[in-house]
Formats: sequence, C-alpha cells, structure tokens
Amino acid sequence: MKNLNALVLSLLLTASGLAWSDPAPVKQVSDKLVIEFQPGTPGRVSYLKTAKTTFETPNAKIGTLQDGWRCGNSSDIIWNEKAYKLFSRKLAASLHGVLEKAHYPTPISVDTIFDTPTEKERPKAMPELQIGALLKDVSANLCLKDHGGIGGVYMKVFWQVYSPEVKKVVFEALTEGSFQTAAAEDIPVDQIFLRAYEQAAKNFLAEQGFYNAVTRPSTPAEAAPKPATPERLTLNRIKPAAEPLTKRVTPLRSSVPTVVTATSTGSGFFISSDGYLLTNRHVVGADKMVKIKLPTGRELIGEVLRSDVARDVALIKTEPVGVPALSIREDEPNIGEEVYVIGSPLGDTFNTSLTRGILSGYRVLGKQRMLQSDVSILSGSSGGPLLDAGGRVIGISVSHLTDARTMAGMNFFIPIGDVLTTLGLDLK
Repeated sequence: MKNLNALVLSLLLTASGLAWSDPAPVKQVSDKLVIEFQPGTPGRVSYLKTAKTTFETPNAKIGTLQDGWRCGNSSDIIWNEKAYKLFSRKLAASLHGVLEKAHYPTPISVDTIFDTPTEKERPKAMPELQIGALLKDVSANLCLKDHGGIGGVYMKVFWQVYSPEVKKVVFEALTEGSFQTAAAEDIPVDQIFLRAYEQAAKNFLAEQGFYNAVTRPSTPAEAAPKPATPERLTLNRIKPAAEPLTKRVTPLRSSVPTVVTATSTGSGFFISSDGYLLTNRHVVGADKMVKIKLPTGRELIGEVLRSDVARDVALIKTEPVGVPALSIREDEPNIGEEVYVIGSPLGDTFNTSLTRGILSGYRVLGKQRMLQSDVSILSGSSGGPLLDAGGRVIGISVSHLTDARTMAGMNFFIPIGDVLTTLGLDLK
C-alpha cells in the first residue's frame, strides 16, 4: 500500500510509464458565488487556527492510486495521522490565499529595521477571528505520472469561526469541494488535494454568516452559542412488524423518498404517519423548504423544522401521504448483526436501492459517536435509514471512505438514539 505521505510530498513516488486512460471521476461539486469583501469596509482579520480530521481510524482507505503503463498498477490511498499532518501544514496558507483573492483582511507580517508603534499607540482594531476546519469526508482516484498526477479529489469540510472576545463560535457551515484534472494536465499530486480544499473554502466564503462575522463586532447577543435543547416533540411510536425485512422490502422502500434541494439530492425516511421524516443536515443545507419525491414519482413540499449542523441531522414535515412509517429500534444493535441500507445513491434515478452488510463497530469520529458498517453507500444515500434484520431503524447514513473504482469502503452512520436526542424527539 502507498500512503498519503507519498502523495503529499509528491516526490517519493514516480510512474513507470505514461497514463493513457484517466482514472474514474470523483464526485463533482459546483462553485457558489463568493461574497467578496468591499475595499474600505471595516472588517476583522481572520485566519486558520486549527485543522482536524474525523478519520481517526488507523490507515483508513480513501481511494485508489494507479501508476505504471496505462495506469495498470493499482493500490490503495491510505489516510493516517502522519500523512494528515504533512497535508495540513499547507491548509493555512491555502485558505490565506482564498481570503486574499476575495479581498478579506488577513494577517500581515512586516519585516522592518525601524521602531514600530507600541500597542498603546496603535489604533484599536477588532480582535482577529479564528477559523477551524474539520475534514469530514475525503475520497480520491489518482494516477501518478512522471512529475505529477491526473485524477480527482472530493472533500467535505465543516467550518467554525471563533471570536476571542466573546469566547464563542459565532458562525459554522458545512461545504464541499472537488477538483478533477484533465488528461493533458501535469499537476503535483498534493496540489490536487489542495485545490479540492480551496473550492470548499471558496464555498465557505459564499456563506452570508461568514461575511457578517468579519464585518460586525461580536457581542454576546450576536454570538452563536451552543444550540439550546429544543422543545420536546412527541411522535407516535410505530410498532415493529413481526415479519423480517426480507419479507417486507416493498413497503419499507416506499418509506424512503428522495430529498431534493436547488443544488443536490439526498435521502430521507418517514418516522411518523403524520408526515415527519428524518435526513442529514448537509442534505437540506440552509434551505427552509425542500422537495420530497416519493418512489411513486409524486412530489411534495417539505418544511425543515429542526436541524443540527454538528450532529448533521434534520427533521422535515410534509403532508401525510399514507405510506408506512419506519419503526425505531430503541436498544443498540450488537456488532456482527446483519444490517441494510435504503437510499437514493447518485440521485433519484437509483431511488430505494437496497444494500446489505454487517455492523462492524462503534466509533468516535470528530467527538461524535458513529456506527461503522461495510454495507455499501454512495453520494445521495446520505440521510437514508440503516435498518436491522427486522426492518427497524438503527441509524442514519452520513459519510463513507471509499475506493472510487470498486465502490467498496468503510461507511458511517449516526445512531438513531443520538438523532432523537439532538432533535428533541420523543416516541409515545
């Protein structure tokens, strides 16, 4: 196995021949319109203070690396702590460049041999904002060439902006970025990763909340404190069926619609006959209204009632539609149990796809509890249910580490009990 250290350095690995065929593309992300900082506007300096990753599993596989004649040799790209530290050293400078291009104030280092004004003589300015970046998902498919590489990288980044004077996070957002080279390009491999990160950073600068944080002084009223516990919402408990999942596939699939926004699609599932359904927060984004497309083709309007960025969950309310809601399992499953996923991978064309695997373990990623399974999920499966052999919900699909060529990898799910607690839901 070649690890990401070699990719970041891009000097340790060389190809044995010319690449005649491009690697399979990774998920592509569209650019959002950056909110540029207008010259002359009072603003606060901001900089990347810390960068972390949720991939705490040792030697996690994030994709496929090819080299040699016609990209004929294939191996895994491995993400480990040492490789991440090498890569993360360049993130601060990369974000600094993105901020400068959009004319945002950034720290300035000045070399001078003359005396500089003392702190008391300098005009008072608003304290610097500290930015944190958490890499939640990375996938890559690359082929090495003599001096660089071709292929693509996809990233999902969770951002937080911290204000020192109120000692609180004043803004947070989840964005995506990708970069795909052309066959004729010859780009250092580490730059392919950085350009995907830079697109996620540009999409971060498209968020109004970041612009507001830079242009306004933080006050306790404006700060974004830890979300208060939402008022409890009680839903009717759905009784589990006596038959196993394999005997009830059709009604279970009807409970899993596609969630459609202006920019993307994901999955969701009904947990109440009253029209309540669950999904991921990154599926709905900041939208308050989304489209719910049932497997029958019928389309409904759904309102996002509650969401939580950190836990990446959301509750949607639409009209009652007469489809069966899914039963919630209230005890935690055992490692080794058979599990199933229903979702809309790669969009509504493949809606209600059913896959099977086993529960591989319980993990803590980015300080959040997760279920790990080998059951296959792809982009678009996010927000769909993870079910036990009885068809009861035990989790929500959220992210995956995948081999872009074989579509196999490690997949992670939010435990359903944590979802109900975060969104303030009770079952009676």
